[in-house]
Amino acid sequence: MVHLLRQNSLLGLALVLSVWSTPGQAHTIKTTGTIAVTFHLEPDHHPRAGESAQVWFILTQKGGTVIPLDQCDCKLQIYSEADPSPTPLFQPPLTAVSAEQYQDIPGTKIMFPQPGNYRLAFQGHPRSGNLFTPFQFNFPVTVAQGADPSSLPDSATFPSPPSFPSQTVQFLALAILVGTGLGIGILRYWQRLKR
Repeated sequence: MVHLLRQNSLLGLALVLSVWSTPGQAHTIKTTGTIAVTFHLEPDHHPRAGESAQVWFILTQKGGTVIPLDQCDCKLQIYSEADPSPTPLFQPPLTAVSAEQYQDIPGTKIMFPQPGNYRLAFQGHPRSGNLFTPFQFNFPVTVAQGADPSSLPDSATFPSPPSFPSQTVQFLALAILVGTGLGIGILRYWQRLKR
């Protein structure tokens, strides 16, 4: 029986990993203390220099409760790995955005000035009380050659994100929910085995 449960757990873990690694749904997840942060950079974690890139973060507490931006004093700083200076290149203001099935999560638009390696430093602490422990995460980003920002007009507008048929969005949301449920079940099973 235990062998069968372990096989099913591994199958569930494989399903979770396949859902999170599908094209168009690239995510990076990091944890510390009681906080997990899911990071996403559109388009598909492959930004291009001089082009708008949407970045967002899903903050979750232990147990899966999502922390909205209005409960977190969050800050995002962008560093160039080519510049050893401890001063960030820029610090875009974070706003509450909606992405996938999440509402009011921290996000912003970024335009990287040139191709190369960058580091996004995302940190935060609760706006009041001790809702969660303060955190800081670093996310490496490689930016490809794109448009030359000096050739863009001052009033350059950014294109809207692509729209997907509602059936595709519904399928992806269902796949994420099923995968998340399986992942939570697997974690709880492993925790019981450790006891």
